[in-house]
Amino acid sequence: MSKYHKHAAHIISNGIFKYDFYRDQVAEARDLNEIELACHYFEFGQYRGISPSGEFDPEYYLRVNPDLRGVEDPTLHYVENGKREGRSSSLAAHLIAEELDELAIEEGLIPQPDLAPSDPDYLHALAVALRMLDRDPNYFSGRYYFSRYPDIEGQPLHPLIHYLKYGRHEGRVTNVSLMENIYVNAELIDKNRPNILVGVHESSTTGAPIVGMDLAKELISSHNVIFVSLRDGPLTEIAKSYFPVVMVASHSDDDNYFFIDYIMDNHPVVDSIFSSTACVPFIRPFSSTQCKITCLVHEFLEYMIYARSVIYLCDLLVFSSRQLLKSWQYMLEDLDRDPATIMVLPQPTASTNVRAMPKAEARAAVSAATGLDLEGATLVLGAGHIQIRKGTDIFLQIGNQLRREEGKFVVVWIGQQISEFDMAFGVWLHAQMERSRDSEGALSVHFEPSGPLYPVLMDAADIFLVTSRLDPLPNVALDAAVRDVPVIAFSGATGLADLADHGEMDLIEVEIGAIDEVVAAIKSRLGLKS
Repeated sequence: MSKYHKHAAHIISNGIFKYDFYRDQVAEARDLNEIELACHYFEFGQYRGISPSGEFDPEYYLRVNPDLRGVEDPTLHYVENGKREGRSSSLAAHLIAEELDELAIEEGLIPQPDLAPSDPDYLHALAVALRMLDRDPNYFSGRYYFSRYPDIEGQPLHPLIHYLKYGRHEGRVTNVSLMENIYVNAELIDKNRPNILVGVHESSTTGAPIVGMDLAKELISSHNVIFVSLRDGPLTEIAKSYFPVVMVASHSDDDNYFFIDYIMDNHPVVDSIFSSTACVPFIRPFSSTQCKITCLVHEFLEYMIYARSVIYLCDLLVFSSRQLLKSWQYMLEDLDRDPATIMVLPQPTASTNVRAMPKAEARAAVSAATGLDLEGATLVLGAGHIQIRKGTDIFLQIGNQLRREEGKFVVVWIGQQISEFDMAFGVWLHAQMERSRDSEGALSVHFEPSGPLYPVLMDAADIFLVTSRLDPLPNVALDAAVRDVPVIAFSGATGLADLADHGEMDLIEVEIGAIDEVVAAIKSRLGLKS
């Protein structure tokens, strides 16, 4: 007879030991009868952290009761003293005692137990469900929670209890909330193809994100594309229809380590392409994987200085124009970047907004939609989100000057509007607008909200102005170029000169901020009198 026979009989009689519950966890002892299995628990199971039932967990018992450190037999201590003292004995029992079990289930932190709370064996069913913790990434991981928040590690409180009682009110993140940002379509995964990661800094349908999306589409014929965006948006839904794995990551390194671990554990990649240096919050932790990283550089260093670490984090830097490379050159030299790992690859003037209607028809449509009189007028167009970098204030000054010139000019800006209470730019632009009205209260520029009129205005335009202070390769200028609309931009403020050198754009560059030169260029290009 085993020396543990007496103890075994005791925990069986008082319900602390459940035969089926323990037997499911010990494959090597499944042929033992109940008393033999309970003896197995005392001799081996409790020291391996295996629970005899939902009521008691030896590892949990010692963890949340630090004063018992050094106790040789936690089960006997619980039977003889702990239960009477009201000590917390298992995570399942603790959740029920604190009335947190249903909350944990509702928030998707733990699986739904097989039994209802009213069932006498609910405690044990809940403990079985809790076995998925730290095993299935779709449920709560204490390991992740501790690694993310080392300030709570070592506390005599289970991480799930901490999160439910405190963490969720403090804004702490769990792996479960992060998993909600991962979308997998297993039907699109081809196991015979390599995986590649394509990253964009946001899911807008403009600029660098579209470049990233186009690259990813090109790759799906040869790769399983893991598409990662650092911010959610309309492009995310589009991506889900093309790629087997779509992920909305974060600007937090801590969050991104989780996403990267998920990728490398489930869809390991050896190559990656990022469409913007603004992806640096993901590139930084991703560089620890030793995967090859290619980064497309579409931004001037002056406003992306925070992303300069891409210089030593990435294996290949691809600049979209010589002007952009010039902006970064001093930093590349300071950080001793190998010139062989740098290249310039101009972005082609491909566009999804090619001319859809004849110019005369488009002008009539613009007049009908806006009330603007375009008869015999020169339509000068600008476009983009109203902000200081786009130089919308300079565009307004040009409109004011054209109003004083001979000839008929209609000047239009289309793009997302800005609040008059925005202290960064809106207040000042609206003040400028109000002080620019003529005696009849009219502005020299018609501001049109972004929307479906954009391609029609492009079709109708005579001249397109890029008044940006710094704007690498504005897509709106590319849209103008494919329509053969002349583009006027500030010298050194864009990378459009490369396209012009290749005959892909009718470009006129003038000194930055030189309104008189812009006006002269408009008149010269259209054969108007100065």
